[in-house]
Amino acid sequence: MTEALLHHIDRLQRQRPMTKEAMEAYRGLVNLMIEAEPGVISTRIDDRLNTVKTEEGFPLFSRGDLPLDLETATHLMRRFLAHLASLDRKDAAGLNQALKRMDTEPDWARDLFAAILNQDEAAQGRMAGSVDLESATLRFLGETALRPSIQALRDRVGDRIPRTGWDFGYCPFCGSQPDMACLGKTGERYLHCGFCGEEWRFTRIKCPFCNNEDQKSLGYFESEAEEGFRVYFCHACSRYLKTVDKRVLEEVAPLELEGLATLHLDLLASEQGFKS
Repeated sequence: MTEALLHHIDRLQRQRPMTKEAMEAYRGLVNLMIEAEPGVISTRIDDRLNTVKTEEGFPLFSRGDLPLDLETATHLMRRFLAHLASLDRKDAAGLNQALKRMDTEPDWARDLFAAILNQDEAAQGRMAGSVDLESATLRFLGETALRPSIQALRDRVGDRIPRTGWDFGYCPFCGSQPDMACLGKTGERYLHCGFCGEEWRFTRIKCPFCNNEDQKSLGYFESEAEEGFRVYFCHACSRYLKTVDKRVLEEVAPLELEGLATLHLDLLASEQGFKS
């Protein structure tokens, strides 16, 4: 998977020069993730209970209870901060502050991971402010540091994830909301979990955030810069979802990369009053 990410990072930089800065920064994190060897915390899944949970719309795990290797994630977070702080970045001072906080407060990273897992945006904002970083930056680094541990868990319990028949707007693995979507070769829609990377099929004409199916209040606009990218929006909840159309593009990167490569669409959506 990591080799595939590096391949697509190179391709995106060649084909879409405007993504070069974001892709190059992410490449450094991917190279550090290659070296991570997270352990998988023992967890028991009751198949009968899981069947009942699936029928009632509960994901395999609640996000706050994911059994993750936080020690490996903490080590990786420290390496992320040190690597990025060494680059010519405007937020280098804040990154160094965060690195010092990790060195002086052993539980600082674990507190950040807890805030991310429990989706405590207020706590994330306070922690980011205390080290002079943007909340989105600190959250992104924390989520990325957790990713190898999440992937190790997904690899272990993948056959228990209720992918078939899961027509809910939240992830069947961890219950998180989607950050991207894609349209398959025959027009079917798949959602991509913004936290763990799981993908699942979802109704085409329906808002995954509020379940609105009124076509008059649902719509989309397309990227003027290149074909194959749309932003679907819902006037009922004012949310939007960037979408990659595989019927148009010859090659599509993993959606976590497509999300980084289409930040300009986030700006356009925000300018039109929609929120992610």
